[in-house]
Formats: sequence, C-alpha cells, structure tokens
Amino acid sequence: MNPPPDFSSSLVPGAGNLPKQVLVAPDGARAEIYLHGAQVTSWIPASGSERFFLSRLSQFTTDATIRGGIPVVFPQFGLTGPLPLHGLVRLMPWELSDAKNSTDTASATFRLRDTDDSRRHWPHAFLAELAVVVGGNQLAVTLAITNTSAEPFAFTSGLHTYFSIADLATTTVAGLTGLRYCDAAAGWVDHQETAAHIEFTGEVNRIYFDAPAEVRLVEPHRTTLIRAAGFADTVVWNPAAAKCATFSDLEPDDYRRFVCVEAAAIAKPIQLAPGERWQGSQTLLA
Repeated sequence: MNPPPDFSSSLVPGAGNLPKQVLVAPDGARAEIYLHGAQVTSWIPASGSERFFLSRLSQFTTDATIRGGIPVVFPQFGLTGPLPLHGLVRLMPWELSDAKNSTDTASATFRLRDTDDSRRHWPHAFLAELAVVVGGNQLAVTLAITNTSAEPFAFTSGLHTYFSIADLATTTVAGLTGLRYCDAAAGWVDHQETAAHIEFTGEVNRIYFDAPAEVRLVEPHRTTLIRAAGFADTVVWNPAAAKCATFSDLEPDDYRRFVCVEAAAIAKPIQLAPGERWQGSQTLLA
C-alpha cells in the first residue's frame, strides 16, 4: 500500500509564522488559506486586485481569530447557542488533505475532525471538509460536514465573508428585496426588506431568511456576484463607526473598508443522522 501523499511541502509560513496554502491558477488567479481555522484570507482574480478585507490588527496567533477573509462558522452561528461566538472550528488547526492544479484552476481541500477539547464544548464527533477552488474571475468555497458519531446532531453554519470595498458610502447589496429579515442591530426585530439596494448609513446586522441563490455586492465600478447553494440564509453586516471602535482587532475607520455578505444556515439548523453528510457552497464571481 502506498503511503498517503504529503502536502506539507506546499505550505508556506504566513503571518505570525502560521502555515498557509497559496493557490495560484494557471491564469494568475490566487487565493491564500491558513490552516488556522481553514480561513481563506486572500482572493485575487486573474488580472484583478485583492477582493477580501483583512484587518491590519489581526493577531495571527493560535488562540485568536483572524479578522477578515472567510471565517468558517460551525457548529453555531453567532451567539445563538451556548458555544463561543461562531462556534469552534475557526480557532482549530485544520490539515491540508489535497492540493492540485488543473488546466484552468488551482484547488485545495482541508479537513478537521473533532478533538477531546471540541467534545468538551460540543459532545459530537464530526468530520469537516473545506474545498477551495480559484481560477479566472471565480472563487468557490464548499464546506462539508459529516456526522461520524452514533447519535444525530444539529448545527448552524456560515461562510462569514469580508469583502474589501473602496467606499462604504457608495456600496450597496442587491437581490434581497421582499425577504423577511431579522435585524440584530435593532434588537432582533423582524422586518420585510422593501429597498432594492441595502445601503450602509449606520450599523447593519441582518439575517435574511430563505434568500435567493444569488446576491450582488454593488460598487460604482464593479459588481461581485455571490452565489450560494445548501445555505438557506444570507447575512449582511457592517458595524459602523461606534461598534467598530469596540473591536480590538479593527482600526477605528476599518468599517469603511469592508462589507460582510455571507451564505449561512441559521433559521433552520441542519440535521444530520449518524453517517450523514451535508455540504453548502459559496461561489464568488468578480
């Protein structure tokens, strides 16, 4: 029997000396993913510029989350349950299980299993897999969860994507008109969206339920398409000035430089029987 492939040589030291995988497609499109949290921190489309926000104050230590890119949320979104904010896996060390190039893309897959420590917080056995594919003007990220325990479990999840923007005042999100949403910034009150474009004139922290498969992040000179599958909800977030100032890993005016639009499963937790597998994906087109 041949030994399993060793991908450690393809990893490079990142900030804080944390290992990361750099994907470069044949056309020059790039993505960077840290093993810490399996967090995508950079996406540069072919012949394009950086599309993700990454805070200059991110600590890049094993006991801190990375502020920016795509934090993986599992098995709890936000503070909707007893676990730490956004669950457990964004602070856990994943392993690189596959990395390859095709004629037009570069891709990598990362894996994480439950540990003694994770089971002290959440008493379930699981396998999490994150697949990242970059090429051309597209980045595809797929999260898969397998229940490897003897009992069923339920979870909420999301891909908490921080998009880099030039100017918050001229940035909007489109494609959510008519949907019911929960407004966390206004005390978790339910509303129905009447606007054609969501504007950012103050704190925005909304969960849109039963969202369409495609949402658009609109700027004066570019539009980013955000396509989701397997995730029923969409979250739109910007902290505005006052709340931004309370985050130790954000500069006071960083709120002007990003908008979070994320594919999520919140309102209806995913139910997995023993041995069952679920996956959700978010595909970005520049």
